[in-house]
Amino acid sequence: MKNFVLAWVALCLSGFSDAVTAANDGFNPDEITYLVTMSVNDKSVAEVDAFSSFYHALVEGNEPSTLAWQFYRGSDEKIYLIERYKNSAAASQHVMNISPGGIQEDEFNDFTEHFIIENIIIHGKPSEELISDLRAVGLPLEFRTSISGYTRN
Repeated sequence: MKNFVLAWVALCLSGFSDAVTAANDGFNPDEITYLVTMSVNDKSVAEVDAFSSFYHALVEGNEPSTLAWQFYRGSDEKIYLIERYKNSAAASQHVMNISPGGIQEDEFNDFTEHFIIENIIIHGKPSEELISDLRAVGLPLEFRTSISGYTRN
């Protein structure tokens, strides 16, 4: 019985060690993720779908450090956007791109013709520069810091 208990404890510790190693492989503690809640600004479903496809391709082409850009339609008729950035610098680059004089300024104006941004929840640990950049845009922001987690490649 004693050998069984020792073997069981060793097996559990081995599994825990593997889980910790797996969680640390590829984890990016600097990743910034936004969850944006939006209403549709007097556009048809077809117009929203076409613009969403256009805009995600624009971001993908102009922002290599943006990890993901995904639009979702909720049952509440709201549009939800998930934006994932490699780090605060990548997120700041997006803010620069959509700001006056930025390479996506005109397209962001089109974005605001399609969507009314109600809330942006920022997950991660943004730099002070990113926080300042976001606040300068004047959108409703909430910040959430990570407790624990993992990222799979």
